[in-house]
Amino acid sequence: MIEYLLTAFFVAQPVPVASAAPGAAPAAPRKEEPRLREPVEITSKRVRGSRDQAIFSGDVVVKQRTMVLRCDEMTASYTGPREVTRVECAGNMRLVDEERTAQGERAVLDVPSGRLVVTGHPEARDPTTHLRGSEVRLLMGARGMEYEVDEAVVTLEAAPLRTPRKGGGKEGGAQRFPAEITARRVVGSPTQAIFTGDVVVKHRTLELRCDKMITYFSATREVSRAECVGHVRAQDGARQARGERAELNVPTGVLRLTGNPEARDATTHLRGSEVRMTIGDANFEVKDAVVTVESAPSVPQGKGAGKGPPGKSPDNSQSGSTRQP
Repeated sequence: MIEYLLTAFFVAQPVPVASAAPGAAPAAPRKEEPRLREPVEITSKRVRGSRDQAIFSGDVVVKQRTMVLRCDEMTASYTGPREVTRVECAGNMRLVDEERTAQGERAVLDVPSGRLVVTGHPEARDPTTHLRGSEVRLLMGARGMEYEVDEAVVTLEAAPLRTPRKGGGKEGGAQRFPAEITARRVVGSPTQAIFTGDVVVKHRTLELRCDKMITYFSATREVSRAECVGHVRAQDGARQARGERAELNVPTGVLRLTGNPEARDATTHLRGSEVRMTIGDANFEVKDAVVTVESAPSVPQGKGAGKGPPGKSPDNSQSGSTRQP
């Protein structure tokens, strides 16, 4: 079977020049910016074409700058000057662009905007991020991963945990624990990601839920901090906490809740202006605390000692300016 080779052009639309404000002096004439033409090389087992499109089938490989895209069949649509403006791939789509990869059953690339939409069990990843969802949208040519995902399941590399050495002294060796986050939608860039709708975070022993969350990345693209807003609920082992807002410091593992925060474990209920809990630790820290402590069962006295169910004394509450250490 003959293998075809086609060299075409990917075109980027020129940036429009803003019009001058009324009454302002006319701007100096500028030369029109030339269109950016990036040649694309396409190989396949077969190709058939018409005036406005070409259909490639069989081991399709597309190469353009640092990008290599493979699929079973591809339709390239182009304008009158034979400039490719849209590419549709079907069947076993795989893409590699330097450290970024993507895969799915179908993909559509809008060439002027550089936006790639992947569907059919889509996935995408770079060294610190793994994306899954019902639809993954990537911005090609961007520095770093820029993405939008619907019905998202995202695994992010977290900043290393700071662990003090036993007996004091310097911190111990770095421990890394990835965070898995699900949400209705996520929009990400090299510096942050915004998750909205039924957000659930699983990190180490912590499960954190909220309406919206923003994660912030370090220079090495690791999650260093997360902010949650709306119906925040946290559970770490037997401990639970809730509030309207929360901030997680990933390297220290400290979660700070505000907005009518509450916390509880098996025997204690705490309220205050701020609740702090550390992942994996058994304690809470509360500002302006109101503490309700479950009392131990009373010991029966007299002849009937040891018979019948033990009595239970009322809860003991402490309030006012009490602060939990």
